[in-house]
Amino acid sequence: MSTTDDLLAEINTTPTGPGTLALFDFDGTIIAGYSSLFILREQLRRGDITTQDFARVVLALINHQAGLMDDHGLMELGASFLKGSPVQSFDELCRQVYEKQINKRIYPEARALIAAHRARGHVVAIASSAPEQAIRQVAQDLQIEHIASSHYIVAEGIFTGAVTMPVCWGFGKRLAAEKLASQLNCQLEKAFFYTDSDEDLPLLDVVGHPTAVNPNARLKQHADFKDWPSVAFKPRRWRLRELGGTAAVYVSLVTSYLGGLGIARLDGDRKRGRGFMLKHFTDSVCKLIGMDIELINEHYLRDNPASVVIFNHQSAADGFIILKLLRENYAGIGKRAFGREPLLSDAYEFAGVIPIDREDGKAAIASMAPLVDAITKEGRSVAVAPEGTRSTSRMPGPFKKGAFHLALDAKVNIVPVVIHNSVNIQTKGDKLFHAAKVTVEILPPIDTSNWQRENLNSHIADVRQQYLQALGFASPEASTPATQTAAKKAPRKRKVTT
Repeated sequence: MSTTDDLLAEINTTPTGPGTLALFDFDGTIIAGYSSLFILREQLRRGDITTQDFARVVLALINHQAGLMDDHGLMELGASFLKGSPVQSFDELCRQVYEKQINKRIYPEARALIAAHRARGHVVAIASSAPEQAIRQVAQDLQIEHIASSHYIVAEGIFTGAVTMPVCWGFGKRLAAEKLASQLNCQLEKAFFYTDSDEDLPLLDVVGHPTAVNPNARLKQHADFKDWPSVAFKPRRWRLRELGGTAAVYVSLVTSYLGGLGIARLDGDRKRGRGFMLKHFTDSVCKLIGMDIELINEHYLRDNPASVVIFNHQSAADGFIILKLLRENYAGIGKRAFGREPLLSDAYEFAGVIPIDREDGKAAIASMAPLVDAITKEGRSVAVAPEGTRSTSRMPGPFKKGAFHLALDAKVNIVPVVIHNSVNIQTKGDKLFHAAKVTVEILPPIDTSNWQRENLNSHIADVRQQYLQALGFASPEASTPATQTAAKKAPRKRKVTT
């Protein structure tokens, strides 16, 4: 068996540029599980299909595996449930399924392989039997521009209940890949293809770099015989280690809080108690989760001890990362919903989190007044996620104004913290933390001394553009950079001690 590091090393030896095509299967390769089943479950939950319809699909899958139903017949069965319904409704259904089910099932290893190919300038594409609508959101999240997929036939915006021939399965997938390679001026003899199923052998046999990912038994046997790389990704379902680690994080938060509270009461020094809590909690959280942090340009934080620290918000782990970076220098805001868990709410507030009601704009602005004091009188940095809530992908959502008003009120710099891949630790909708390495990049501080409030929307757009560029979603020419107090230097990397 190969490892993901072995595959990454091979990618890094290949020529750079768009002459190399990297193809990825979708179900079982990029995501854990099968998108069609997730969609059917949501259709069943909404009443779009009956339990008998769902049972028919399960039986069809069994028959297909036994060779009693061909690929086209299976796809037509799925298409038949959409007959007469508008494409727009199915698009919205697939978007909801992505947010509820699929985004948390993207393999971190697949993210890493795709990112490695993109870093080499390779053309990355998804080749899957799933309909394009089921793939689109993940492709956007992973910054994949090309999709070769099966297609449900549409007439005047309405599904007909039929599928385009041939379906993107078996030899049909090979034909789709050949067509895509021709359009992109790439050669399959030099291409990569990652898949979990022996049904993709027709394509695996003609690419230059075939790779078995989470292979079924037949593909594993074939890969061993052909001496192809074979790798198994870590499961994205819950296991005892994730369950125990997640529970231990919140136990550690509460016990650290109680210890800090005891010190504060005995010594009459809340600041010392808070420092005790943050030190003990942040010392343990990475170990409990299995989170390894690679920190780039830490000096920008160190050189700006009292500032507004903003960060993009992908995961519940983001708050722990920021606590780890700022420790006793931390203050922040949190959603009022923390109050539903009184002990956790008390712990967060003791650590320096001020809960706000995001539904009440005036109250939220008023509640931020103590944060100005935290910066100007106590010398602490205030951490704010300007998106306000977690995104369902790596792409940052729209930025709200609160953090930027705070920087103007306190007359301090803004320090942007870019969290590249905390979605690998936990995505929105996932209850458990998973072990992973997270890259955290500190961008040069932004000088707000010359900002005018009437131009705030423009300033915010420029700052968000920096995040998009850092995360690979925009070109450097797309926006004029925000005013900075320091020229950007070569990144300084280090691992955060865990």
